Amino acid sequence: MRTILMACAVCAATIVQAQEPQPKYVADWRAFAQTVDDTYPFFDLKNIRGEWDAAKPMLEARANACASDGEFLGVVTDAFRVLRDSHMQIADARVVPPQPEPEYYPAISFMPAAEKKVVVMFANPILGELSKIGTVITQIDGTSAYEYLERHAEEEWKHSLASSPQRARLHAYRIPLRGKQGETHTIRYLASSGEREVSVTCDTEARGWPHTYNFPENTMAFGRSCFFKRLDSGVGYLYLRRVDQGVAEGVKQALERVTDTKGWIVDLRGNGGGGYDEALIANVKSIPRPVAVIIDAGCISAGETLARDIAEHTGARIFGTKTAGSSSAKRKWSFPSGVASVIMATRSRVRADGKPIEFNGIDPDVIVEPVAEEVQQGKNTEILRAEAFLVTAENSSGRNETLTN
Repeated sequence: MRTILMACAVCAATIVQAQEPQPKYVADWRAFAQTVDDTYPFFDLKNIRGEWDAAKPMLEARANACASDGEFLGVVTDAFRVLRDSHMQIADARVVPPQPEPEYYPAISFMPAAEKKVVVMFANPILGELSKIGTVITQIDGTSAYEYLERHAEEEWKHSLASSPQRARLHAYRIPLRGKQGETHTIRYLASSGEREVSVTCDTEARGWPHTYNFPENTMAFGRSCFFKRLDSGVGYLYLRRVDQGVAEGVKQALERVTDTKGWIVDLRGNGGGGYDEALIANVKSIPRPVAVIIDAGCISAGETLARDIAEHTGARIFGTKTAGSSSAKRKWSFPSGVASVIMATRSRVRADGKPIEFNGIDPDVIVEPVAEEVQQGKNTEILRAEAFLVTAENSSGRNETLTN
């Protein structure tokens, strides 16, 4: 009898050993996926629920095959891309999260311009004649430049962390032609002597993009993010690159040092966000009227709510193109194993009309795109339009009209 019991015990042990062990990260993945299913607020807003449901089994299979924290966090990062949320990020990780493979581009940035033109916003001087700001690009790799970049903007929206199509479009234009180091592309452009063609090489790592063009000269600065001056027209100009701790005082300094103006332009293009409190709001309320705000898809997060608040408190008219559509309240959620935490959205900030800023962005009252001829002359189209509005103090009838000349 004792021999039989021992044999049974050995058989039981063998069965236990033969059972497939639970993959190391399966519990973490399933907890994360369930939390997203239950709480992610933007499925319907971004129309991505179907994509998320289709991606989950593939992502779980990858998570189950992971052998290290780094591999698993790479899968989580790819889940963020499916959710199209630029604020979703890994925090408190036990290891450094994996970094994406570096991408390279030819050190040239474009802007969509009026009449569906594409113009140079910035370029490495080594590109010669092509590096002139405002140069019109007619073709890229044998295709209409506008159609080429619009198509890549659509792909960017599908596969990047951008929270909206307009933010993805900005990336497609500002850091175009991204790929492996050494890849080449053909660009045709309008030169003074006619249309010319040049081959460019992806030789510069893509780590950022320009935020302004033909920026006003001789601005005064306060801190790292606040620049201001009086334009020749008598209009005050205030550029806010970020919403950091020094901005409230920067706005106050600008208003004290530039007085007796014909109104103020507050330029929020490329504003990288941050945070602010009642101190900044109080200074915003004291900006002399009339006020114009300039925005684009580079204006993100707290920059977007600041555009909303300036309009609310000063009656500002907003010029440019819609903002990034990435502004939400967030919370921290932790994986059961402690491998990391995730910063995820709980709700969107809202616009003045009650609609979510997330995905939608802030819409301008007057849509303004750069005009190629003005850019070539060293002018900034959006500033020109805002300045003209303030100088004449004439409010155009209707909203959401397009100004191109």
